[in-house]
Amino acid sequence: EKEREWIRPDTPSKCTWKLGKPLSASPHRHTTLPEPLKILPSILNKVGNTPLVRINKIGKQYGLKCELCKYCCRQKNQNKKLFQKLGSSGIGLALAAAVKGYRCIIVMPEKMSMEKVDVLRALGAEIVRTPTTARFDSPESHVGVAWRLKNEIPNSHILDQYRNASNPLSHYDTTAEEILQQCEGM
Repeated sequence: EKEREWIRPDTPSKCTWKLGKPLSASPHRHTTLPEPLKILPSILNKVGNTPLVRINKIGKQYGLKCELCKYCCRQKNQNKKLFQKLGSSGIGLALAAAVKGYRCIIVMPEKMSMEKVDVLRALGAEIVRTPTTARFDSPESHVGVAWRLKNEIPNSHILDQYRNASNPLSHYDTTAEEILQQCEGM
């Protein structure tokens, strides 16, 4: 099976779920979150249960998800990784790859800070910079370069957060459940 050369990140979603449908018709998982362990066997176990932190300067009863505590992401055992967008996901991916011994290539626009590059390199990631001026659908963009590398490097994968249907579903299925549990259902 030949994989597509490139997938546009702006194509409409194929999710069929609509608000108001009965829960039994939902394609989403509905799970009870377990109590977190006090001592984790690995940093890779620090997925989920992202702390909710009260911001005392605003007059609201609830807080914000403290995403800086979301250190890493769970991945299947594969020997090469590619990722096209940097943020906490890129840093988490680099950390997970370092722990698992995988090669990690981060493709990112030149406008991204050197501090992020330094963190990624410290975690063992290889960095490929692309012109900031390249449109996302250009072969020179971080998206285009990531797909070119994926097609050139055998046994490589793009963890495409833009087109991965599980990306938004994970927030519906787990992040929302975490927030409800942390706010005691309020």
